[in-house]
Amino acid sequence: MHNVWQQLTTYFQYPFIRYAMIVGILIALCSSLLGVTLVLKRYSFIGDGLSHVAFGALAVGTIFQIENDLIVVLPITVLAAVLLLWTGQNTKIKGDAAIAMISVASLAVGYLIMNVFSTSANISGDVCSTLFGSASILTLSRMDVWVSILMSIVVVAIFILCYNRIFAVTFD
Repeated sequence: MHNVWQQLTTYFQYPFIRYAMIVGILIALCSSLLGVTLVLKRYSFIGDGLSHVAFGALAVGTIFQIENDLIVVLPITVLAAVLLLWTGQNTKIKGDAAIAMISVASLAVGYLIMNVFSTSANISGDVCSTLFGSASILTLSRMDVWVSILMSIVVVAIFILCYNRIFAVTFD
């Protein structure tokens, strides 16, 4: 047991491991709070759909050579989530069907933008570097960690303050 603890302390000497652990725990906390509600309201694929929206926003940020893509990705993804949840209640297409349409459209637009405005002849390299490059959890900056902490606090606070309303809407 002592050897395992010593190995863990060795790993946690590196900042990228600490950042990944902090953000991973915060994501797990927020996901566990919201997961049951989203599944019961038939929004189980919202994480996948919003990741495709984020890719489209990331493609736009890459084409405009914006240094910090978070400035573009975060507002567009949050806006898409709000629109999905808000319009999903009032239309004939509800839940996962609306998410699927937004997901496919966002992925297609992102890929189209990356293809049309490619910065090199290797479009697959551009797409792969956009998808897996700076967005990896092991390349988080201190600013990314603080944004994650702030957003997690907001999510947990809203969940706690609106728990009765969320419970009523979910099980109504």
